[in-house]
Amino acid sequence: MHNRIRKFQVAALLMAVVLTAILGGCSGSSRNGSDSADSSKGSEGSKPAEAVTLQVFSLPSNTSGLQQGWFAEVLRDQVGVNLELLPAGDQGEQKLQALMAGGELPDIVVFKTKRQVEDAVRAGMLVNLDDHIDKLPNVVKNAPAALQYYRDAASNGSGKAYAIPNQVGPSEVGATINYGPLIRWDLYKKLGMPQIKDLEDYLPVLKQMQELEPKNKDGQKVYAFSLWQDWDSMQMMLAAQPSNFMGVDTGDQMGGSLPFMQVDVASGETMSILERDSQYIRALRFYYEANRMGLVDPDSLTQRWDTAVEKMNQGRVLFSIWPWYNNNKKELGDADPPTGFEFVPFDAYKGTWFGDNPIGNSWAFAISASTKHLDAALKYIDFMYSTEGLQVLMNGPKGVVWEMNEMGEPYITDQGWDLIENGKELPGGGVLGSAVNAVNAQGLSGAVVHPETNAPLNYALWPTTINRNPSKLSQDWQSTTGFKTQTEMLKAKNMYTLSTLAMKLVPTIPEEINAKAARIGDVVKTNSWLAVFAKNDADFDKFVDEMASKADALGLQEVLEWDASAWKQAQEEADRYK
Repeated sequence: MHNRIRKFQVAALLMAVVLTAILGGCSGSSRNGSDSADSSKGSEGSKPAEAVTLQVFSLPSNTSGLQQGWFAEVLRDQVGVNLELLPAGDQGEQKLQALMAGGELPDIVVFKTKRQVEDAVRAGMLVNLDDHIDKLPNVVKNAPAALQYYRDAASNGSGKAYAIPNQVGPSEVGATINYGPLIRWDLYKKLGMPQIKDLEDYLPVLKQMQELEPKNKDGQKVYAFSLWQDWDSMQMMLAAQPSNFMGVDTGDQMGGSLPFMQVDVASGETMSILERDSQYIRALRFYYEANRMGLVDPDSLTQRWDTAVEKMNQGRVLFSIWPWYNNNKKELGDADPPTGFEFVPFDAYKGTWFGDNPIGNSWAFAISASTKHLDAALKYIDFMYSTEGLQVLMNGPKGVVWEMNEMGEPYITDQGWDLIENGKELPGGGVLGSAVNAVNAQGLSGAVVHPETNAPLNYALWPTTINRNPSKLSQDWQSTTGFKTQTEMLKAKNMYTLSTLAMKLVPTIPEEINAKAARIGDVVKTNSWLAVFAKNDADFDKFVDEMASKADALGLQEVLEWDASAWKQAQEEADRYK
């Protein structure tokens, strides 16, 4: 009892400190100006007489401070706002609780979950957007289903819209989907490209690859896997990921909204991830076997994501779950011989391919009921759901980064590629990615087609970009496989599973179920890592069995019953928002 009281006292003290720090920031420069200043802006696209500073608290963001650079100029000129980001970082949820406890939110909030939106609505801390819907024409035009979904699902029963989900539109599929597996192509070729029938067949191949290159050029040890714990939620995140190779979700893609439930994306069938034949337990055994073979970096138990990235960049990792996690530097891919990662699916691969998402993702834009700059806040949010606004934020200014060719297609100019590939600053300061990365949320998917260019908003998806100037390594992969891209291969071989909208429609988990799941999650995370690093089969089995028995004792069946009911409801509602 004393320990529990002590923990509560410490938590209360930390909350007070955070509250003081954040609310101190809320009284800063964003409170300059007035509603009259907001209403003095020019029409859309014209330069306003005076820019208003909006304070933004974006939980997905890792940026803070008054934003500067080329995109800040765009926002000043076209929207009439400056953005001052309050730090969120690893303690974002605690900071949000502190802000709400103080009774006032910053001008703009980007929430991570629907639950957070609902909590803020119940507390009366958000603007009812339906009262100002005439000032959100782009939201109404480009995100109507998302707006209606939040009226239905995150309005505390009022039927009003208080927030708008982000990333509304088609899935951003270009040359790759979000899942590998990718391995060191150069080493795989040296081995004679042995057949890989199933997930477990990677291990002997990776061991042979490690034997070919046991150390990097600096003499540091090379491993197949370098893992990290800081992305874990209610389970070991990296054990949830491989299930997506089979078109199965074990807790990642639904953001933990169905705790400990495995969902087959194609069939809709479910089971507990703690059952012995689940894909989650299969992944734990996969990593356990890898560790027994000397393929897992021993630092995995203690290191964070940034350290794992550093090791990948040092050439110390041989396997990647995602196409965006690699060390495919241009100079390495064009070296003699070229080195780097390429997509090597196993024969049974059926990777999850995200389809259209008319209701958006869980990160959502909202306006504080305490804002003194309502007009400016509305204009900013509408800009974030406009094709014109996002085209600039994603691709930079036309004439600097991109142009239109004689075929009427947008393309990145030579100057633009120099800016992108070499991380150079645009005129006005800041690199291209800083525009979206600042808030780390965008209203529309980059795959939404611009009505004038007839091309996706994001340059990475333009036909003129895909397959541009492939490295020697990529050319070798293309000539060997007969495909130009991963997605072309998957379509031709029918090696993908199209996701269902129901995955986005799971209702908010009740507080009592969520609290129970959190306690179970502590056990699942701990025992998952223990199982991966078990000394032998007997210890592995012990940790897995103990995980299941402790979870049952903590109320796992009650959580799974709620999961089953929630999943059934999500499936029934999916047709409504298509």
